[in-house]
Amino acid sequence: MNTVAKKTKQRLMWLFAILTMIFLLLFVVIAYVTVSRSVLSDQKEKVTEMISDESIVHLLHESNESRDREMKVNLFAVVDSNGNVLKEEGDHIDQLIEGWTPESQVIVEKDEAGRDYLMAAKPVGDGYVFTGLDITQQKEVLKRLFVVLLLLTILFTFAAMILSFFMAGRAILPIVKSAERQREFVNDASHELRTPLSILSAGFQVVEEEDHLLSDFSKQTMHDMSGEVKRMTGLVNDLLLLARSDSGKLVLEKEEFNLTDLISKSVRSFSKVAEEHHLSITGDLQENVRFIGDKQRIQQLIYLFLDNAVKYNCEKGSIEVKLSEAEKKVRMSFIDSGVGIAEEHKRKIFDRFYRIDKARSRTMGSNGIGLSIADYIVKAHKGYIEVDSTLGKGTRFTVVLPI
Repeated sequence: MNTVAKKTKQRLMWLFAILTMIFLLLFVVIAYVTVSRSVLSDQKEKVTEMISDESIVHLLHESNESRDREMKVNLFAVVDSNGNVLKEEGDHIDQLIEGWTPESQVIVEKDEAGRDYLMAAKPVGDGYVFTGLDITQQKEVLKRLFVVLLLLTILFTFAAMILSFFMAGRAILPIVKSAERQREFVNDASHELRTPLSILSAGFQVVEEEDHLLSDFSKQTMHDMSGEVKRMTGLVNDLLLLARSDSGKLVLEKEEFNLTDLISKSVRSFSKVAEEHHLSITGDLQENVRFIGDKQRIQQLIYLFLDNAVKYNCEKGSIEVKLSEAEKKVRMSFIDSGVGIAEEHKRKIFDRFYRIDKARSRTMGSNGIGLSIADYIVKAHKGYIEVDSTLGKGTRFTVVLPI
């Protein structure tokens, strides 16, 4: 399974796990709130009934009876307007009602000495009546319910992650097989095409050596056909490179080399091509920059950006190549004064076969995979590419590679 498939599988797994966790948390919250409100609602109904006029009369009657009879209420107190407690029943009732002068009937939750109470109070005549229920047990049950639901959420989320891991693998299996078949086809087709293209290229070279025997029309036709064969050979080699990179069969042959000399030679090689297109090419290179990597691929990377700068430049434009080393990183910049890249295209230019101006690209012989190869080479060396472009003014590609 390649890197893209693995990342897709991981994303599917985490997406399923996160969605499952969200739904479970919503269930926990809804279930806890529903049960909590139901339990507390029952207790509020009881304490509301206890504070009614009939219940108060009954409670006062019970409080006046013999002490050997237990009152049917957790807490009860009668206070006069001066704050003096006339009657009280229950532990901690004096602390719970201290300084409390309700203006109307109210029900509140209070805690005292580590216990929870649901208190009701209302003014009666020249004083106040207070009743209450100890709801500590109900609160503890609700806390335990919340902990159990939370633990079940964690458990089921973990189970969902394991299940999603296998389900995601099965879901992308057809995609992986299809991609593998596509890579195998591209790989096999590229291999099969290289031989006849090599034969054709060699044949054209032989014919070009005897071009004096051909008419002008035949010479032009032969020249055009030779150019198309060279373009097809380059395309086949690029496709073979991408197929090998996707399958992981392409191995970098790393060695230490002088990057300054490599870029300098590449610039000199492209100077003739630049002159043919009426372009000026210059280099601003830091001396003796040493780098460890695949020299052949780095040279291919340089050629790709130089070729891109030539193809998408303007008449009498310029190309500048810069090289610098700092903070254990090498920075190569390829700056052109060309057509530039619109903002909406910047994220897509490294996609395979993506071409901004298809007509211009076809005229220039571009197949739309040059920047894809450049992106692969840079990533294979653990680097990245920065793009800075202004439409109509030019583009700057900066390759950053760790030393």
